[in-house]
Amino acid sequence: MSTTLEQLVVEYVRQNPRSQSLFQRAQASMPGGNTRTGVYVDPFPLYTQSGSGVYVNDVDGNQRLDFVNNATALILGHAHPAVVGALQDRAAQGSAFFGPTELEIDLAELLQARLPSLQHLRFCSSGTEAVMNVLRVARAFTGKPKIAKFEGAYHGIDDPAMISYLPVLGPELGPEDRPHSVASSQGLAPGTADSVVVLPFNDPAACAAIIRAHANDLAAVIIDPLSTAAGLTLPQAGFLESLREITSAHGILLIFDEVVSFRISPGGTQGVYEIVPDLTCLAKVMAGGTPGGAFGGRAEIMAIYDPTSGHPGISQSGTYNGNPLVAVAGLATLRAMTPAAYSRLNKAAQQLGPELEETFQAAGIAASVVVAGSIFRIFFLRRPPHNYRQAALDSGARHRWLNFWLLNHGIATRQGGCLSLPMTPEHTTRLVEEIRSAVREWPFPD
Repeated sequence: MSTTLEQLVVEYVRQNPRSQSLFQRAQASMPGGNTRTGVYVDPFPLYTQSGSGVYVNDVDGNQRLDFVNNATALILGHAHPAVVGALQDRAAQGSAFFGPTELEIDLAELLQARLPSLQHLRFCSSGTEAVMNVLRVARAFTGKPKIAKFEGAYHGIDDPAMISYLPVLGPELGPEDRPHSVASSQGLAPGTADSVVVLPFNDPAACAAIIRAHANDLAAVIIDPLSTAAGLTLPQAGFLESLREITSAHGILLIFDEVVSFRISPGGTQGVYEIVPDLTCLAKVMAGGTPGGAFGGRAEIMAIYDPTSGHPGISQSGTYNGNPLVAVAGLATLRAMTPAAYSRLNKAAQQLGPELEETFQAAGIAASVVVAGSIFRIFFLRRPPHNYRQAALDSGARHRWLNFWLLNHGIATRQGGCLSLPMTPEHTTRLVEEIRSAVREWPFPD
């Protein structure tokens, strides 16, 4: 017997009356009732009370096994004792100062050890700020005005990043091998779309042609190497290497946005694929659940920020840059994530992916599952996509149905999700079993 989406939403409302009440209250003070667009759910989002290990608890007393982990940021899960202890000790000594602390040096050195491409780095408060800074310093270093990014990719909410971010499929996008620059937000600065060149993911020949055509004006190419927000479309063999080659040949900087992908190994994606970018952006895992980010790369590029010999070429301020609370949380997290810890976590995800895929296939549902490190993404497509336009063909209706079914049965996902270190085979097995139960009520023809 199938269950409709409407029935699932009715049950969702029944289980979560206080969340519904809080959402109604929130709409009086915040547009749309919240301050983070991505967490909005129709008819209302769930309001979290607390988290511990692999679980989150909402204000209605419901506990859910969490495969979202604050959009991949919590690789140690919720309220990990090492992170909690470090934050408590640090907060008792002061949370912020107008001046540096030794802790920011400790974190910088640990990041350098894991990512040798970070010859010099600076801290900030978010991934958006990290991207904003690397794009600015790329233009300053090269003297060229334009940036290239990949169609569909998310790089925060600064103006250039909001070009061709998850655009609606249609003729205005242009040819697949020559995508147009499309504004994905109102209010962008005049000329933003003209200053951003859009590239097709996993098409090295087309990328090379576009880059060559714009080489005289192109300061940098920025890439999320796992295309995490555009569908977790993994780079095909040789694709990242071809980008490194073509950008180097034309004096164009290659930027790796590792805000999400840093979680796949101690050295991030650049360590796995053995690519040395010119600049790198970090946030999420490196901040241990606190609002922090970092960016850096070649020393000669980062020298533009150096104030020691006079006024710097770029003045980067920030009241919470290098904040000691962020530093201790980041240090505690990265120290806990040893090579053995990454290996165990990634192995669990590699086992989970095929089990999920087999579960859908056994029910006659067209689906594929992509795994990268400890991240997994479910597609209601027969084959994994290779670029944004293929990923955008995924079924939003099927994901919405499955999301509500799992929420109503004690599991939080987001078109897939990610694992945290405290997870055991018992937790991943529960996800498989719940999805096996869900597909028995599947209302869609496949």
